[in-house]
Amino acid sequence: MGKKQGFFVRGNAVNIFILLICNPRTFFKKVMNKLKCIHGILVVDKNTRRYIKHNKKVWYAWRNKNSGSVILSDFHSISQTNIAYSYFLNILAKKHKAVIKTFGSPEKIHNRALHKVYESFNARGHIITSLDKDQKRRMKEINSEIIPGLKTKQDIFNLRVMDIWVGVDIYESYLKDYNKPTIYLDDPRLFKMIEKGISLVIFWEDYFFKNKIKAVIASHDCYLCFDVACKVAYKYKVPVYFPNALYIIRTESPHTAYSHFINYRQMFQKLPGEERKKAITIAKQQLNRRLNGEIGVDMPYSTKSAFHPDGNNGTILRKSGNIKVLICSHCFYDNPQGYCGILFLDFYEWLNYLGKISERTNYDWYLKMHPDPLPGTLEIIQGILARFPKITLIPYETSFHQLVKEGLDFILTVYGSVGGECPLLGVPVINAGYNPRIAYDFNWHPKSLEEYEYYLLNLDKLHKDIKEEDIYEFYYMNHYYVYDDDFIFRSYKQFLLDVKKEEIAGPRAYTYFLEQWSDDKHQEIINNMQSFIDSGKRHYFSHGPE
Repeated sequence: MGKKQGFFVRGNAVNIFILLICNPRTFFKKVMNKLKCIHGILVVDKNTRRYIKHNKKVWYAWRNKNSGSVILSDFHSISQTNIAYSYFLNILAKKHKAVIKTFGSPEKIHNRALHKVYESFNARGHIITSLDKDQKRRMKEINSEIIPGLKTKQDIFNLRVMDIWVGVDIYESYLKDYNKPTIYLDDPRLFKMIEKGISLVIFWEDYFFKNKIKAVIASHDCYLCFDVACKVAYKYKVPVYFPNALYIIRTESPHTAYSHFINYRQMFQKLPGEERKKAITIAKQQLNRRLNGEIGVDMPYSTKSAFHPDGNNGTILRKSGNIKVLICSHCFYDNPQGYCGILFLDFYEWLNYLGKISERTNYDWYLKMHPDPLPGTLEIIQGILARFPKITLIPYETSFHQLVKEGLDFILTVYGSVGGECPLLGVPVINAGYNPRIAYDFNWHPKSLEEYEYYLLNLDKLHKDIKEEDIYEFYYMNHYYVYDDDFIFRSYKQFLLDVKKEEIAGPRAYTYFLEQWSDDKHQEIINNMQSFIDSGKRHYFSHGPE
């Protein structure tokens, strides 16, 4: 999700005064939210204090006081992930006889609470990624050499600095930080982002050259603040790990965190026959719940369903003999390249491409936004569709069940979950990039823009015999096999049920974990993580390392 515009930092005095006069309730709500955020940074709450006390007790003996080796960790605020970090970092540090150091950009406000948490599980020192005088000089020299050659979006995307592919991270950090659907070459902020990317490459190149780095721990394999350190690690043959409350991934090169998608079918076939039968039963039950309109089935972040019973929107699709095509749009801001690459630079470019294709066809074209779109999404969509009148925007509340009844023929997505749902309703799906269903042929997966264009211009020639069991198999692999429900908590699913949705990422997770903590569970987590690290495997799944 994109960051919200800062109320005090970016808002000017006139706008704030107008808001105070015209809408005092909204003004004071914003003020209280801002103060609450600052309070959470400066004051250590009771849940966090209890967790800190616990960590000092269980991890003190694991501390490496003097070591020339370093384990680097990003500075992450999601509490449930920090629980996994506390174990994984200490196990790695003990294995390599290394010290744990966190890293991050200069802080506007010192996050006292988060620093205390990391210190409690033996992080010793926080690296601020700012440049010294000589590094700034080198940054300016590189920047002056690079800028004249950046003429297009593709140039930005492809940019390499000191043999590090930093362009994709500049591109996506710009989208996320400024809530933009695409990059704008005349935006001065883009050039500031390029400078930031160059600066981080210089900083981390120097740091890795001067220090003995044994591993990098990160929460994301994207965005400048995380991914530049990861990419420099790859260059120096340093392993990068992504641990959380459900699994661990180890990567050795960019865009490989989800490389296991292509192996789902092969992995499923290795399961015992009885287990495969149970897997299909579980997947069928869960998908039936989801298709019956139940909210949040294996998608805890969801707040609305796209499969609710038919609503009161009236007839949506035109009555004609034309092929009916629905575009299911994505959030513009958040990591378009998240699944190892797509056919386009971003979702904005994808929609513009489809708009141009629509002008070359006699299909009935429709576009439906996500059931809970982010602010600003509608305005961007309307701006695009104003140029392509053949595409009709339909209410995002519209149920897929209604669209199927009205004769929907095809759905287009880049890699959305609809590709694993609507084929069960008889509607085929065409993707536009690497996606979780890539191992199966119940969707189309074009590998090039030429192949994609052929599909779109020849929908009347496309046909698939969809095997429902393949969809259930995929669903189990993607929502169950790759996760370990009791990896950190006794049951992560139960954790989601027991804790309020708004508290899942916050300090309440610390107390929940401690309420279930035992010596046996503690040792179990340690043993499982040690086995994974020693195995040299790339993924920790519910069936062990894969």
